[in-house]
Amino acid sequence: MNPIRIIVKPKMPDDTSENSRNIGSAKVLSGRIFVLSVFVGPISNPWKQSDISRQKQKVFEAERWLKMQALRYGKQVDFENSAYGSDGTFIDNDMPEHCDSADAYSYPAKVLLKMGFQNHSSFIEWVGRNTQCTQSLVVVFSNTYGRSFASPVSKDLYQFNPQRYNLDCCFIYRGSSPDVRESGAGTIAHEILHLFGAWDLYELDNTDRVRAGKTSVMFPRSIMIRDYYNIWDMQIDEITAWLVGLKEDGKDWYRWFEPKQEEYLCF
Repeated sequence: MNPIRIIVKPKMPDDTSENSRNIGSAKVLSGRIFVLSVFVGPISNPWKQSDISRQKQKVFEAERWLKMQALRYGKQVDFENSAYGSDGTFIDNDMPEHCDSADAYSYPAKVLLKMGFQNHSSFIEWVGRNTQCTQSLVVVFSNTYGRSFASPVSKDLYQFNPQRYNLDCCFIYRGSSPDVRESGAGTIAHEILHLFGAWDLYELDNTDRVRAGKTSVMFPRSIMIRDYYNIWDMQIDEITAWLVGLKEDGKDWYRWFEPKQEEYLCF
């Protein structure tokens, strides 16, 4: 299977036409946003109620942090939450892996069908009719181990099929492996920011060492560089703030920090 990829093309700092910003159900980090948390586990390892409660608290903490970070830039953001599978009965052995792009983009539709929605659009329309939210996103929690990732809707996918590819979703695994700590609120916030257009600012491969070195010096507390255990030790840096819509005016030098690969993964 092909990995999840986002095509990145050279553009001016105020040009977001090829970015995931303003595309899909999560456009800019502002206003009131509906967050659907989905808890799915394989038949061999279903979620326990206590574990689900702990993951929900991490979502709430990530949202509180995002609201506080938005205020740093003079913006207001709020969240409304709902959950599916919170009783631990959503069993599925087909949770997508991070390298499976087709399943990653189609999996939310599978979840929505179980909830009674025909497709992405019917869910987004339901959110618009029944909540005060103008944007929506899905966070899928899997009680398995892997590298958490985001699958933001790209311009190309949206133009290909706007009815099928218009719901932004990220995937949070319990942890990268059984012998390390669980994914925390910082991981959740990091992946949610990807849905609004944020770049990874850490080293993606050997060609990124200079760029990653500069970001670690200029923005040592950026949530897009590393995942601190304590989310309150992190910040949204000014480049990420511009990308997700918290900062309206971009600077020419921001574009230098864009990942230099023609395609890259959202982890």
